[in-house]
This record gives sequence, C-alpha cells and structure tokens, in this order.
Amino acid sequence: MAVGHGLELDLGPLRLRLGHGTDEWRIHYESIAEDVAPNRARIKGRRSLPPDCKERYVIGDDASLLNLMPLLADRNIVIRPRQPVFLLSGQQVTLYLSTPIWIRLEVGKPGNLLRELPVMPLSDTWFGPSTREGELCYAGRTQARHHIDELPRRAHRAITPLHIQNKAQSPLSLEKFSLPVPMLSLYGATDGSLWTQRLNLTREDQSDLAAVRIDRHPPNYADGLELLAKPRHEAGRSGLVRAFSLLFGNSA
Repeated sequence: MAVGHGLELDLGPLRLRLGHGTDEWRIHYESIAEDVAPNRARIKGRRSLPPDCKERYVIGDDASLLNLMPLLADRNIVIRPRQPVFLLSGQQVTLYLSTPIWIRLEVGKPGNLLRELPVMPLSDTWFGPSTREGELCYAGRTQARHHIDELPRRAHRAITPLHIQNKAQSPLSLEKFSLPVPMLSLYGATDGSLWTQRLNLTREDQSDLAAVRIDRHPPNYADGLELLAKPRHEAGRSGLVRAFSLLFGNSA
C-alpha cells in the first residue's frame, strides 16, 4: 500500500479501516452486532486515508507491505450451549463448536507487529472449581450442532469438531467446556470456511476431570484445507490436554 492509500476490511462484525500515512500507519475499527453481520468477508482498497483514526503507529522504515493474518484466540474459550445438552451413558457424539478469530496486522519485511484484533469483543470469565484453581478465559455461546449439514459457513468463525464419548454410568451434562483454541491450528477450506483439528474427550468414570486429545492431522470435514496459522502454544507430542470437565457447576 503506497503512502496516502487506505484499505477497508469487513469481516463478520468487524469493520476495520487502515491507512498508510507518512512514516506511520493509521487504524480505525468498530464492531456491529453479529446477528446482522454478513457471512462473507469484503476487502477494498482506497486512494485516500480513512477519515477516522483510533490508533497511529509510527514506523520510519519503508513499510508499504501489509500482511493480514487470521489467528485463533489467545486464551481458552468457555463454550456454553444455548440449550441444555445431555449425553447418555454409553453414547458418543461429535459437536461442532465455532469461535471468533483474531486478525494480526504486520507491516514491512520482516514484519513489524502493529496489533492483534478480535473480530468481535468477548467477555472475560473464570473457569475452574474455585477462585484459586482455574484460569482466565473468554466466554462464548454455541448452538452445539451435531449435524455437519446444519453448520453455517461464516468467514469470521472457526469450527472445532469436539468428539465426546461417555463411558460412565450416568448421563453427561454438557454444561460448559473450556475449548483450548491457543493449542489448535487454523485451516481454511475452498468454500471459505475455517476449521481446527478435532478434539476428543472421553469420560471414563464419575470423576470431574477428563482427558482431551487433540488430533495431529487436519480435519476431514471440508475440501482443500490449507494451513493458515500454527498453534499459539504447543500441546506436546502426545496431544493430550488436561482440562476441567463440563461438570463444574460452580465455575464462573
């Protein structure tokens, strides 16, 4: 982008405006309601700077190269189904959970980080059995769809398949789940949808903890998948994540 030019990006609820000024970059962003946001992304170049500016980043080098990178969230996202969901004893199901992505803005070569932006603001929440044990997460909602043909394709959300197996003798209440998105890779499909690897959760007994395994290979739910971003944090060679289960009714 030459000096004096700008860029408009509409991605779901995010309205992002960028401008390349003299020795600086200008950023303006705002959000609209997700239920009225378009499902497709729109990007357009301008021969002028954006009229409004929330932030300015001074950079003296030749920084005409702009790189926009999609990323997953930098914290776990606590997912709550909009309606109560129960998995009976001896049953298994795959739920398709979606989470909003982040956009990383870099300029110059090698890239200089301007900032990272979520496509929509998320509330903070605490997830754990007590105020001393647990972690700070983002809060999210989901329809907890379990049929892939019901999934909406939205350019600003990544879909994580979660396979749950209940081997215990009692029903499993899917009240909430801490989705470890910083440990997942982000993939883009030819139809514009975004995906992560599949998570596998197995409840062996009545305990309040369950082991979550991350698949090493890309998901096979979409065609032409391309790796867009590696995990922010590595899960380890085993792919096992020790996570608080869905059974903690007293977590925030």
